[in-house]
Order: sequence, then C-alpha cells, then structure tokens
Amino acid sequence: MSVQPALAEPVSLSDALVRGQEASPRIARAKAELKAAEGRATQAGVRPNPTISAEVENFSGTGPYRTFGQTETTVAVSQPFELGGKRRARKAVAAAERELARISLRSAEADLSYDIIVAHAELRAAEDRAVLSQSVLARAVELARIAETLVDVGRDPPLTKLRADALLAEAKAESLKTMAQLMSARQKLALFIGSDDPELSAVRQDILSLPALAADAQSLDERLAAAERDAASARVRQAQAEGVPDITASGGVRNFRESKDTAFIVGVSIPLPVFNRNRGNIDAARAEGEAAEAQLAQARLDTRFSRRDAELMLSAANERVSALSGVGLFQASEAARVAEIGYQQGKFTLIELIDAQEALTSANLKLIEAELDRARALAALGRANAQ
Repeated sequence: MSVQPALAEPVSLSDALVRGQEASPRIARAKAELKAAEGRATQAGVRPNPTISAEVENFSGTGPYRTFGQTETTVAVSQPFELGGKRRARKAVAAAERELARISLRSAEADLSYDIIVAHAELRAAEDRAVLSQSVLARAVELARIAETLVDVGRDPPLTKLRADALLAEAKAESLKTMAQLMSARQKLALFIGSDDPELSAVRQDILSLPALAADAQSLDERLAAAERDAASARVRQAQAEGVPDITASGGVRNFRESKDTAFIVGVSIPLPVFNRNRGNIDAARAEGEAAEAQLAQARLDTRFSRRDAELMLSAANERVSALSGVGLFQASEAARVAEIGYQQGKFTLIELIDAQEALTSANLKLIEAELDRARALAALGRANAQ
C-alpha cells in the first residue's frame, strides 16, 4: 500500500502566482525603481532656481573708508537661462527611462511567473515520484516477505531471498532520494511564494492555456530592448544639448550711502565653449545607442528562437504524455499484476516479476518526466510570448 505524503498546504498554480507577486523582493525592487524613475521624470521639467546676492563695499578700510560712510550696498538677482533645448532633452530622457522602468517591472513579473510555474510543476513531479517510490518500497517489502517464505518452505533457492533483499535495499535508497528531492522542491516553491510551511504541496490542475499571439507582435524582451534604445537615443540629444552654453542674466539695485543715491545694475554672462564642448559625452551616448540597437536586433533573434524551441518542446512533450498515459501504461500495470500473482503461484520466476515491476516503475517515471517537460515548455512559451 502506498504512503501519501502529508499535504498541509495545497497550493494551486494560480494562487502561487498571486502570492509570488506579493512576496517577491525582485518585484518590490522593480516597483521601487519605477517609482524612482517617475520622480526623476517630475524633476526633469523643473527650471533652474534664481540666485539672490548681496554685496557691501568700501568699509573698514583706511581714511574715509574707516567707517560705513562710503559704503556701497548692492542687492541683485540672477537667473540662468538654459539654451539648446536642455530642459526638453532632460524631460525626454526621463520619460524614456520611466517607460524602461515600467517595462522592466513587467519583465520582472514575467520572469517570476516563469520561475513559479516551473517550481510548481517540479514540486508536483517530486510529489509524484515520492508516491511512486513509496509504492515501489511497499512492493519490495512484500516481495522480500514472500521470497523469505518460499525459501523457508524450500520452493526457491536461498539466492532468491538475497535478490529480494537487494531489491528492498535499492527501494529504500531510492525512497530516501525522492524524499530529499521533494523537500528541496518544496523549499524552492516556498521561497518564491513566501510560505514557511514545511509540508507545502502543489495542487494538480489542468495545463495552462496560452493566449493567441499575432505573428508580428513584439515580445516583452523586444519591447524592453526597444525601450533601452529609445532611452539611449534621448541621451544622445541630451548630450548634444549640454554642449550649448547657458546664459545667466542678473539685475539689481546699488545704494550709495554717502550721497543717498541709488542706481540699477544689469549683467549677463555666457561661458565660452573653448575647452569643453561635451564631445566625449556625445560620442559615448552615440556608442551606447549603437549598442542598444544591436541589443534590440539580438532580442528579436532570441525571441524567434525561444518561441520556436518552446513550441517544438511542447509538441514533443504532448505526444510523449499522450503515448505514455495510454495503453502502454495500462499494459505495464497489468503485466506487473499478473507477474506478481504468477510468482506467488510458482508460475513465474523472481527475475520475471522484478522485470515486470521495473517496467511499470519506468513507465510511471517517464510519464512524470513527460508531464514536467510539458509544464516547462508551456512556461517557456508563455515567457517568450509575454507582453
């Protein structure tokens, strides 16, 4: 009789996906980065602050300047004026980086969904292997008991019991291995969804359905690369704008204490672009733009390959599941049942019974692996088609 693992917290895939999005540090980080990008976008449109200055001249010197009688006091306000479209360029860069952060958040969500789908499927497979290994162990225990009885009554030679004991030892070792794999799979999914249940279990459910996708639709990775290219292009324009000197205009009032007169002052200052025209930053921004363009081209190639590869793997996995879960599995199960009855009745040898049982175990393991491969292929195709 098989022993079912304790299932303290059965988790469906849909629940795991929701809980994972809420508990994931990578999603929290991506959301914070988007919030930061939104803050920079707000700040990018702000104009430079004016500057107020005050000067007091002609005091604490010698002669008539020993006191404050000859003091000249000037109060002025200066205002920088950005030229070359700097403010517009800053806003364009900030907007492009905000869009990049928004798509990066969506990419992080898609990556996490892929990881959770695979982890959920791996836990389901690990549970199936654990149940199967417990069933194999139970059969091995029963077989060792029967073999001992038959040897004691003199029907089978002592070698039969030795072979049955060896089979039992192998079954115990395999059971320990599958339980360790089950614990590892539980821990992996638990970390993704923020669960501390040591007996976490994955609920079996139907395979995911994927939405139809237009042949020319951009994948999420392509959109991310395109956003990086747009941001790089905006940085080129910003670097060019930074090479244009700004003007600072000032105006104020000067007071002559001795004569009690006042006068207005105005001024303007313009940096001379003799040494620094921002050429290095412009060249660097253009090179980064070329790199981003190449990355977009690579993303298109990777997307085509990923989609095609996932479709092929999914098709192959579906065919394997269909073949392994049909007549073949039933025949293997029936052969093992008949061989067990026949061995107890003396119609089959121990080797024949072992072969039949191993064939059934192998068929079940192959079906588990095929279902796991199908889930992985579905996850990969979903990630490749993510919008």
